Amino acid sequence: MLRSLLTVFAAVTLLPDEGQWLPTQVRMMDWAALKERGMELTKDEFWHPEDGGVLSATVQINGCTASFVSADGLLVTNHHCGFGAVSALSTPDANYLQDGFTAATREQELPAPDMVATVLKRIEDVTEKIHAAQAEASSDLERWQVTQQAIARLVAEGERSEPNTKCSVASFLEGKEYHLYYRTQIRDVRLVYAPPRAIGEFGGEVDNWEWPRHTGDFTFFRAYVAPDGSVSDHAEDNVPFRPEHFLKTATQPIQEGDLAIIMGYPGSTQRYKTSAGVATQEGYVFPARLRVLTAAIDVLERAGATSEAKALQVASGKKRLANIQKNAAGMIFGLKNNAVVARKLREEAQLAEASADNAALLKEMLADATREADVIEKDTNMWFVAVLRDHMALFNVLMQACDAVESGGRISQRGLSMIGGADVEQDLDLIQRPMLRVLLEEWGNVSEAQRLAGTELLGAGDQAVVDTVLATTQMFDGEQRKALFAAGKDAVAASEDPLVVMARGVNREYQQWLQRRRTREGRKLDVGRRWIAAQEAFRGQAFYPDANSTLRVSIAEVKSYEPRDGVHYKPQTTVAGLLQKETGEEPFHNPAALLAAAENRMQSRWVVPHLGDVPVCFLTNGDTTGGNSGSPVVNGRGELIGLNFDRVFENVAGDFGWNPERSRNVVCDFRYVLWVLEEVQPAPNLLAELGV
Repeated sequence: MLRSLLTVFAAVTLLPDEGQWLPTQVRMMDWAALKERGMELTKDEFWHPEDGGVLSATVQINGCTASFVSADGLLVTNHHCGFGAVSALSTPDANYLQDGFTAATREQELPAPDMVATVLKRIEDVTEKIHAAQAEASSDLERWQVTQQAIARLVAEGERSEPNTKCSVASFLEGKEYHLYYRTQIRDVRLVYAPPRAIGEFGGEVDNWEWPRHTGDFTFFRAYVAPDGSVSDHAEDNVPFRPEHFLKTATQPIQEGDLAIIMGYPGSTQRYKTSAGVATQEGYVFPARLRVLTAAIDVLERAGATSEAKALQVASGKKRLANIQKNAAGMIFGLKNNAVVARKLREEAQLAEASADNAALLKEMLADATREADVIEKDTNMWFVAVLRDHMALFNVLMQACDAVESGGRISQRGLSMIGGADVEQDLDLIQRPMLRVLLEEWGNVSEAQRLAGTELLGAGDQAVVDTVLATTQMFDGEQRKALFAAGKDAVAASEDPLVVMARGVNREYQQWLQRRRTREGRKLDVGRRWIAAQEAFRGQAFYPDANSTLRVSIAEVKSYEPRDGVHYKPQTTVAGLLQKETGEEPFHNPAALLAAAENRMQSRWVVPHLGDVPVCFLTNGDTTGGNSGSPVVNGRGELIGLNFDRVFENVAGDFGWNPERSRNVVCDFRYVLWVLEEVQPAPNLLAELGV
């Protein structure tokens, strides 16, 4: 049984809605108080370390969360989580992304490209083993290296010990604890049902991160395994996976004040970052992201407007960037509006006053934040390279080739063929040149103190200079690229081609960025761990670790909110509100089938009496972040009432701190899902499988 310090610290006597709690911590909560809020399950029924429970129906899927909702491996997640797979399956002649998809039989279910469902089997505490390895380190970088080596050994041992198992190790509270996760990774995942994009993405980027919402953000998949139960790639004789636990569908509607439990795999939060660290993010990182990604999205939008086929090709990438872009805008607004830096300054002053050791430790942490700020422009621009590299294949290949020859190696004939090949020139004029221009202009505006190596020739990033660079480089010619790198290290080092000069320098910057990140992580395992311990001792209360893509639980309730003075938002929306948004044009253009069904919806069994309509979405005050997309939201009986898919704009900055007045997450009401399945894009087989 997994029992750890985190379990001990989580003897929670109060039940604040703040917190992304580990399963073991939930078991230690005041269960009597939970029952007063509407919990009808026992702690063992909710989750038991050996036997699982309702929580065990939660699945990680491609950076999102999903849940099993039938004994035959039926999965439900968000439409935006399945967006890439549905887009990949679509063609102009069979546009499932635009028109939706329904598999009337199991045989019609379609293999979903690159979708992988990861099912948790068990968790083992491996803290002592990793701490023992770290004790031998003599530097921050070595501490990081020995940690990675110890993790690799534990993962390899775990995977050898059990068939059909993928393992990973997660760190909590800056390395205070380490847990080894044993998972079944299901690779044969098939598309079962997707609503039309006009339902699954209703409101588009206009409504993204906003309230009120009317988005049917759901898609169904099914997990398949080999006949003997082992994991397998797609095969015709594979059979549906039989989960030990799945969620039943709620039959009773929800209302304000009801208990809402959010289960999922939240990706990353920074609740314990210093005031100086947050100030750097607010002052530079998020404004830079907003600026650069806005320009990058414009490149993809213009490319997508050239044809339906190209629009399908860029849809997933554009959606991903748009989500990060609006997140950046929300961070800028939320960090300022919630005065996060000022709050942290007050907390740090109180912490330092408590003891001389705390004051000394705070000084160390702030010094680390200053060192990070000294290279933040470099770090952020290397992050842009990583995020946009798929849209700049040629420059990416140039960087990799420079790295290969500078490391002393010679490039093989196969490698040279790739460097000089036409594949890396795909969409050169339509996407790659314009996207590279976005970065070159940004690099020209980096401060002199943090100027990227190789970009000195850009000057201040004036358009004329960038035009000259793109016009004079020979690297858009495949034969020229191939000849240069075939000539070897000295020829590449001597090249004055402007794109080669930048690829050489930016590659070095990129490698240095990776090294800085490793060193910082190693230092956090020392200073950061002491920082967390000091805060635990000072606060004297239960402590939850930052999100790190491990299974978590948020205890919440359906709740309204007031985003600003004089404005009150109710916690539920209905089809009536959806129709009020209808404009006949994207992103507020409903399918004809939905408009027709809406005319007779009052006869539907999914109408909620106290609303007088079919519900669409609702709010809770849950503590969520990226990765919680698709998270099942259950009632006190453990029944599925909705799918988490977003946060309100005022809560985007919640990654840095939960706020009782503004922390609200947006949930697609499962009754709306059922109404669509029954009346809009009928799937009677799915309704029967869901038990309704």
